[in-house]
Amino acid sequence: MDGWKRFGGPIALALVACGMLVPPARAEDDIDRVLEEGGKVRYQQYCTACHGPNGEPGSAKTDLRTYVKRHGGKFPAADWLAVIADTRPASPHTAVWERIRADQINTSGDVAARGVVGQIARYVRSIQTP
Repeated sequence: MDGWKRFGGPIALALVACGMLVPPARAEDDIDRVLEEGGKVRYQQYCTACHGPNGEPGSAKTDLRTYVKRHGGKFPAADWLAVIADTRPASPHTAVWERIRADQINTSGDVAARGVVGQIARYVRSIQTP
């Protein structure tokens, strides 16, 4: 234990300095960035046709850049998932949800598909305008 106290701190600092050990705050930022970037790719794949590039209104005429503002300043995650994963025949997202699920066929199905929707949500959160 004495060896850890004597050498552990300096070793950890050296690893941080070399970029081999990421401090928790930076790691969290990196995870958010990666999820947002992945969400942007998924958004372009599944959403741009109706919602337009970068959340701008497309044929769906919904500006996703103001989604949080329209919901009282908070991202309504449960509502988001309910809207996207709505499989009622009249739902405009039914075909997209089925496509997302089909694209996850070699994974955990709905769980993986909900992960894709979560990535898209991270991206949509990142493009909010004041």
